[in-house]
Amino acid sequence: MNRISRNLTTIYRTERLIARRRLAVVQQQTILMILAGIAALAGLVSLNIAFYFALNTWMSATYAAAILALGNLLLAVLFALFSKGISAEQEIAPAVELRDMAIAEIEDDLENMATDARELVQAVKNIGANPLGSIPALLLPIISALLKEKRGN
Repeated sequence: MNRISRNLTTIYRTERLIARRRLAVVQQQTILMILAGIAALAGLVSLNIAFYFALNTWMSATYAAAILALGNLLLAVLFALFSKGISAEQEIAPAVELRDMAIAEIEDDLENMATDARELVQAVKNIGANPLGSIPALLLPIISALLKEKRGN
């Protein structure tokens, strides 16, 4: 039973770690998107004015404004792509692996306990048919369960 509680604690802690890391990534992405917006707004206002006047000397005002708008959109897309590139999967892979191992160990322990319980039930059922011959069959699952519990501590 100690192994099950230890594994449940491990699962809880790794799930909490995974959730924290994913939340941290979402926070970083949000901050980067906000910074991208602020940078785009502040920098582009100044650049737009400067480039507009520069382009206006070579072409019409309409074409100058269209070129500036396309440049602004391209910069915004670059910031958005950069923020999407951040991922928590590599950082949380060890925690996910540890959680999966703990779940597998709990499943094995529960399967072993179910097998022991089935053997004990079968031994109890056989007492009616052969009372003296079924005593070792009844004591064997009990002794093995006690020994497993003692080894587990």
